[in-house]
Amino acid sequence: MQLLANTTSPFVRIARVALIEKGLDIEPTIVDPWADDPRLREANAATRVPVLITDDGTPLPESLLIVQWLERERPPPDHPSLLGADVLATLSRAAIALGVIDAAALTMITRKVTAPVLFDETPVGLRRRRTMAEGMSRLEAIAMRQPLAAEGPPMLDAICAVIALDYLRFRFADAPWMPSLPVLDALSQRLRERKSFRETMPC
Repeated sequence: MQLLANTTSPFVRIARVALIEKGLDIEPTIVDPWADDPRLREANAATRVPVLITDDGTPLPESLLIVQWLERERPPPDHPSLLGADVLATLSRAAIALGVIDAAALTMITRKVTAPVLFDETPVGLRRRRTMAEGMSRLEAIAMRQPLAAEGPPMLDAICAVIALDYLRFRFADAPWMPSLPVLDALSQRLRERKSFRETMPC
């Protein structure tokens, strides 16, 4: 099995955390999506990471599809569930974090092809910033009411919330629009004790 990845993508990190939590600690194969890496292009016409290459050589792109495949191939009780008993609630919370991740990643991609100062203050740039700030505030409020990953292995909602937070801290560390997130910051520090989070920090 092989995972085509890079070292900063939050989508890659979702897949890597899920794989490790399911007992599949695969050393990632680092590729450069911006360089049109032929290995990545062959596996995924969209040339996006992550792509999981299964044992039979089947390429499986997109982090959430990898999570879905893992839930089917390595189900409870032999392996921890990434969705839990209340699947709808877990997915609903995870969707908030994924909206944040999408907005942050798209902001970084757009900055790469244009001047940040020209993009960030456009209506689209401001809407993405609002998505990031409001999304994280909503996750903070949820975590205050009901702790995410209170015990045992984290589920997809906690995984995505912490990955969204860590990515924003990595890419927008000094942004004045970032809300205060003490509960999620504490959760990030606690989950970093787990191999899945500690070894997948963006760099």
